[in-house]
Amino acid sequence: MVSIALYPIFGKPFVLYLGVLTLTSYLVTAALGFSYYRGWLQFKWHPAMVVVSFIFAVLMTLIGLSLHKPLVGILGLLTLFSFVIAAVIGVGIHQRQLNIRFIWHPVVVVIAIIFAVLHGLAGIMMFI
Repeated sequence: MVSIALYPIFGKPFVLYLGVLTLTSYLVTAALGFSYYRGWLQFKWHPAMVVVSFIFAVLMTLIGLSLHKPLVGILGLLTLFSFVIAAVIGVGIHQRQLNIRFIWHPVVVVIAIIFAVLHGLAGIMMFI
């Protein structure tokens, strides 16, 4: 697994590109959710992008944990778990099975994006 993570593409390791792709996927998912909230897009695109983001996140987690860097790994796991919590809150609110205010969903998403950026910065610092 380490050889996949560190495989060089244009002089940088594969895991770096996968991290950028994962963060971009998170940001697109958040933008689609905001667009739905504002009434600009249909809801079907947001859950579809959530699934794509989770696939990237799980792949990133598996490959990233093989590098044995504790700080990067912990921040990655915090990112993944906070996005899982945000997804559970979002699904619960959308299906009217969770009786909490909507504001908690975007708050948890923002916290998760902060973790994702910190995780990415720690990962980039590892390769500089």
